[in-house]
Amino acid sequence: MFEAHPERGPLRRLLGRRSNELRRAADRARSRWLVVFAFSPFIAVLCAIAIGTAVWNTEVRAARAEALHLHQVSAKTVGEADRALPAGVNNVQVATARAAWQYPASQRHTDTVLVPAGTAGGGTVMVWVDDAGRKAPAPRPYGELASTAVAAGAAAFGVLVLSAGGVVWLRLRRVEARSLAGWDREWDLVEPRWSGRLRREPGAEDD
Repeated sequence: MFEAHPERGPLRRLLGRRSNELRRAADRARSRWLVVFAFSPFIAVLCAIAIGTAVWNTEVRAARAEALHLHQVSAKTVGEADRALPAGVNNVQVATARAAWQYPASQRHTDTVLVPAGTAGGGTVMVWVDDAGRKAPAPRPYGELASTAVAAGAAAFGVLVLSAGGVVWLRLRRVEARSLAGWDREWDLVEPRWSGRLRREPGAEDD
């Protein structure tokens, strides 16, 4: 004896595959597009993870390549530090001061660098320089790289979900427009009989 599978009913009904004489083509199309929209967040999550992972790998490779050309050297301040800046670095109050260093060993460089607030002239500070000895930004921390990857994944998720919502909304509007047009055509055929109004024969003359 055939056994029914009630758990398959709702899904078949949503997909429009369950036989029902009262369901029109527009109803089935509407159900399918709603299912597409319901599954779009799951697809968007997978795409966001893939994009975030790709961005992370790209950023890590770029950061490692940049780090190969960065060097931390010891520098001597050539004057007292200016007054402390409003914003600190790693919870340490900082200021700016002129400092001098040699890198490569035969080349001397002087520039304004960040130093702990209150650093006196002749103090020793560590600065990051490039291969030519010019002051350069410190290597990017992994936390910054992770934030970039997460932001890229979140942006991709939002764009995909909004795009899916827009596409489904446009498709549902077209389905609704076709459905209403079909109702109008059918009403034009049924209304004269339903209302009892006699349809005038072509070429007939009024009495």
